[in-house]
Amino acid sequence: MVAAHYCQARYHFLFIEMTDLRLFDLNLLIAFDALIVERNVTRAAERVGIGQPAMSYALSRLRELFADDLFVRASGIMQPTTRALELAPSIARVIADIRNNVLSDRAFDPGKTEMTFRFGAADHREVAVLPKMLEVLRRLAPQSRLVVRRADGDNLSTMLESGAIDLAMGYFPDARSPLQSEVLFHEEFVCVFDAKACDVSAPLSLEDYLDLPHIVMSLRGEPGGIADPVLAGMGKRRFVFMVTPHFLAVPYLLHGFRALAAMPRHFAEHCQRVVSLAVSPLPIKTEGYDVSIYWHARTDTDPAHRWFRNLVREAMRPASASS
Repeated sequence: MVAAHYCQARYHFLFIEMTDLRLFDLNLLIAFDALIVERNVTRAAERVGIGQPAMSYALSRLRELFADDLFVRASGIMQPTTRALELAPSIARVIADIRNNVLSDRAFDPGKTEMTFRFGAADHREVAVLPKMLEVLRRLAPQSRLVVRRADGDNLSTMLESGAIDLAMGYFPDARSPLQSEVLFHEEFVCVFDAKACDVSAPLSLEDYLDLPHIVMSLRGEPGGIADPVLAGMGKRRFVFMVTPHFLAVPYLLHGFRALAAMPRHFAEHCQRVVSLAVSPLPIKTEGYDVSIYWHARTDTDPAHRWFRNLVREAMRPASASS
């Protein structure tokens, strides 16, 4: 009852036609939050640790209380209605505020937790951090689970706000409050190529760099990159013959093929080990960028989330020290 009155007083998002808030169960908000993240009744039930019938009943009660369907089945998933999308941010804040400000003194034991941690990153970032993350996670929190989802600048805020991910890693210079961030390491670009197929060796000369055709990785399909303005200032240009959004495909395309690609150093070093490609500094001077972790302000003081953030920091510490 206290929690329900607190929700009404602070956020004013419940305009349910009820005169007695004692009829409202805070667990319904938890069920709603799980449904908005998972878009699936079974997974939402697993997320909060109840059976599917109980989650179906909670959805029925939510529909009755809000006088709206809230979620409708479409294309195999439960799509939120306009009303559900309006409610989602406020309900997420209520739950996080209670968790952080009322329950923040609870202890977190990674050895006993069965939490699912949700991590957002581009595919080449996964390659850089996941092997070390998984080793530590399995050792310290063997009953926990990890879900990885693709995150980019277009969906970062929405995914962190909704709880679709708990933590993201990458370069998102446009991220704004209420997102929190912390720089992990400085990244730079290097050249990757098959030395035998290209008949050159590292370090590449500018002549070799310009002579070889280039593969460019771009999520938006843009053929240009940070190298092109630098080359233009020198009165030179490179030949970009392929653009792909699939970062992980590039090392396999380069293997046995006369071409090169510029990649972040941490991803390039993985390609060097796994696909036996050569790595060379760029023969031109370009600016690097900072790779950071990002999380929503509502999870800032949560013990489990703090532990998970520290796990990612520790996983990247050797790479940070060598950058």
